[in-house]
Amino acid sequence: MEAEKKYITAEELRKHSTPGDLWISIRGKVYDVTEWAERHPGGEIPLRTLAGQDVTDAFLAYHPVSAWQHLEGLYTGYRVRDFAPSEVSKDYRRLHAELARLGMFEKKGHIAVCALTAIALMLSLCVYGVVACEGVAVHFLCAVLLGLLWIQGAYMGHDSGHYQVMTTTGCNQITQLLAGNCLTGISIAWWKWTHNAHHLACNSLDHDPDLQHIPFCLNHFSANVYMGPPNGSDWFEKQTGGTIDISCPTWMDWFHGGLQFQLEHHLFPRLPRCQLRGISPLARDLCKKHNLPYRSLSFWDANISTLRTLRTAALQARDLSSPVPKNLVWEAVNTHG
Repeated sequence: MEAEKKYITAEELRKHSTPGDLWISIRGKVYDVTEWAERHPGGEIPLRTLAGQDVTDAFLAYHPVSAWQHLEGLYTGYRVRDFAPSEVSKDYRRLHAELARLGMFEKKGHIAVCALTAIALMLSLCVYGVVACEGVAVHFLCAVLLGLLWIQGAYMGHDSGHYQVMTTTGCNQITQLLAGNCLTGISIAWWKWTHNAHHLACNSLDHDPDLQHIPFCLNHFSANVYMGPPNGSDWFEKQTGGTIDISCPTWMDWFHGGLQFQLEHHLFPRLPRCQLRGISPLARDLCKKHNLPYRSLSFWDANISTLRTLRTAALQARDLSSPVPKNLVWEAVNTHG
């Protein structure tokens, strides 16, 4: 005989939102992740950020199918009584399921092999040009190649941090170390912890680590920002509100590393970059259906927008008659609250 189901309200779930008492719900089932948080591959920050909430959309976005088997050991036996996903969430989950059915999360193409080959070739040319040649023009070209090398290394570190770009986990971890730690000079473990939090709370002044330093914050002010903790029930809406795509021809995809499809990447962070252009119309249609913003600017217009924001921030900082907490520089330093 099936055991009688036990229920708690969403309000009761919200009470379990501290590091020492951390519950979440996925598809209406409540899980206690207090002890698991320390072992969570994505770090503790994402779990603490969405503590006491339904995290179904975020869980779908960041976890492979194999992750579901780990949930049963964390199940509290409770379900959320008033669990009712929004129409936006329902459509997002249907789209995610369709992409999974088509195998798009596994179709990685040859991006990793091509990128690693290009990185190795550029590094070899740079070393040879600097060591074997003395001409200024050659050294200048080597500097350009080195810049492109670092960019592609960062893209490869980014991709391997989000999903498995290689055939095995071990090879993927080696790729992370080479691209992140060795080439880019950044701790890939630290990056994954902070970057996951950035994705979950995109452009939240209080919870997005990428907004806690002036340059990053002012750069992100070309899109909307919001204050307060992220809400798991409007996860999709928060992604559309804090992102801007860059319109570019197909041949420019290599230079942008897939990040020109920022909204698509934030909605489906595990989706290989070679699939982002293909699903862009689907994301656009979903936003249109629910009257949500889908912003796409040219590279030129996006930079103009950023410069205008910088000018606005400078003028606000210069205006002493304006209350300090109301200007962009104050927000950029993240000293409010």
